[in-house]
Amino acid sequence: MKKLKTYLVLLLLSLILLAGCKTLPAGRIVDPIELLDNNSAFYIAIPKAADTVLIERMIQNNVKNLSESDAKLIVSKVNKIYCGLNRSRNFLEIQASIDSAIPLSLIPKVMTKKNGWQVSKYSPESSTSEYTVYNYENIDITFPNSSITCLGRDIETMLSKYDTLSNMPAENVELYSDLPDELLTYLKGAEDEIRFYAGKPQSFLTILTGANLDLRLIDVKGSFITDPKHENQYLLNLDFNFKNDKFRKAGKALLTLAFGLTNSQEEEIGFSELKISGIRIDKKQLYKILVL
Repeated sequence: MKKLKTYLVLLLLSLILLAGCKTLPAGRIVDPIELLDNNSAFYIAIPKAADTVLIERMIQNNVKNLSESDAKLIVSKVNKIYCGLNRSRNFLEIQASIDSAIPLSLIPKVMTKKNGWQVSKYSPESSTSEYTVYNYENIDITFPNSSITCLGRDIETMLSKYDTLSNMPAENVELYSDLPDELLTYLKGAEDEIRFYAGKPQSFLTILTGANLDLRLIDVKGSFITDPKHENQYLLNLDFNFKNDKFRKAGKALLTLAFGLTNSQEEEIGFSELKISGIRIDKKQLYKILVL
């Protein structure tokens, strides 16, 4: 928890500097999601349009003495956050690539050694480009251009991929992502809802339900939006992928009990998929899932 809060503080302190318009880089435009690797157990896409209040709370809870107006300014400069997480009992690893709008000329003036930052340079192999990497307490953050912010795990790998992609012909608009096509499409499609995917869903379910449910799941994906009738709740939709029909039937019974579901909220697809929609859940419970 403390480590993630440090990540958020570093990210948000950098974003608070924002002013002016986004400057698009020359050459091929790199999509932030292309820079995520496929080594995370949990992925989430948070578009600003889905819930500005969530982002504001993230800011105000982790940056001391920040005014509400400054928090709103930061939110106005963030378009979408793509994030991968690996979590264990005492360890949290994060990799984030953020669609943002940052005037690069301001970064060196604030992220200085005097302010506790270690500054280094990185040049990908066989590249003439050089990128600045900022480090604070072993946390890396970099700004490959004014439209993308990267932080967390494997910054140099992210920069190497950015360098390769940005030097492709401008007319090449194909996405080059390490993520499976289905997951890539799912996260990219998050426009008015927050979407997530759990490749190791056991801990996810434990936090969500408060019970240790062993459902023999392959993965879980879902989305949530603020309940228009209750601002302190989300409406949660889940899509469970079980190993087979036997486990799906057992899982359905346990999930119905855990969530208090009605038949209208359930949809069975094929022999292994179960969709559940319209689950009302307290926002604080989902914040735990996001380790906020």
